[in-house]
Amino acid sequence: MIDKLKILFIGFGGFSKVRQRYLSEFSNVELVGFYDPYFSGEKKIHQFYDLNEAWGLCQAVIISVPPKFAPNYVSMALDKGVKVFCEKPAAVSFSDLSEVANHLKPDSMLAYGFNHREHPSIKKMKEVVETEVLGKVLWMRGRYGKEVDDSYKSTWRCNPDLNGGGILIDQGIHLVDLMSYLSGGFDGAQAVLSNNYLGIERVDDNGFITLYSTKSKIAASLHSTVTQWRYLFSLEIFLEHGSLILNGLRTNSGRYGEEILSIKPNSKKEADMGIQEIRYPENVSWRNEMEAFVEACCNNSQYPYANYSDACDTTKLMDLIYKKAVWL
Repeated sequence: MIDKLKILFIGFGGFSKVRQRYLSEFSNVELVGFYDPYFSGEKKIHQFYDLNEAWGLCQAVIISVPPKFAPNYVSMALDKGVKVFCEKPAAVSFSDLSEVANHLKPDSMLAYGFNHREHPSIKKMKEVVETEVLGKVLWMRGRYGKEVDDSYKSTWRCNPDLNGGGILIDQGIHLVDLMSYLSGGFDGAQAVLSNNYLGIERVDDNGFITLYSTKSKIAASLHSTVTQWRYLFSLEIFLEHGSLILNGLRTNSGRYGEEILSIKPNSKKEADMGIQEIRYPENVSWRNEMEAFVEACCNNSQYPYANYSDACDTTKLMDLIYKKAVWL
């Protein structure tokens, strides 16, 4: 049992500051500081300039760095016996991510931040799918889009060596992960990617993806884009006896609108079940992840959400999409 969990941030950008906000509210957490050689800005917690000085002062780390660097920091932390929470994407490729397995021990804790899974609307969708109250999943469709300004081109997100691609691996990965999570997985992919807006080689600004499973016969299509001009999130699941339609997503930016899940039986089932429309007033995903991580660390129990196996599955699927992609 750990009475007070000492946490270090590796990488201290926007995501870490969101995590910091929630962790600072927990009485059983002490934030010992952060390590980020590229940080510039106001420091409200201690900054370490030598990571070796920090290892002995922390019991857990929150890693939020470009995916090219993530596996190395994860491996370093595991070797030190430190408990790890790492943001997505887990790596630029499965080849890089697979190296982490060499550093895992039976008592290691390694969690990954696929926070969209922890939105209450997604949890409800998972429940409906698993109980088969509307039958088995037939197909899925998703759209995730935003608008970027000129400064976007100069960030690490548009450096394929650091990010592994463009908007698909940066944001669209959430849809890829959710669709795989809700369907039971895919073993096939087709893709058309373009860079005709950003004009940066190997950095996709639009991705049109088809995923499919030869085992379950489920197919899914998704569109990931930086040229939406009106921020949008939509995830639709059609089942044998009805549909699950999620429009909007509560996010920290507030740009993706209300989070509204419609559960609509088909005409044969509607009289028995009725149509439901559920509105979710807040984004609790980040808090839920941090609460679960802290509890697992303090009690030496398993983290209940996305783990290394989940990160591997999603990273393999991203590899398959990029491998099969036709570029315009």
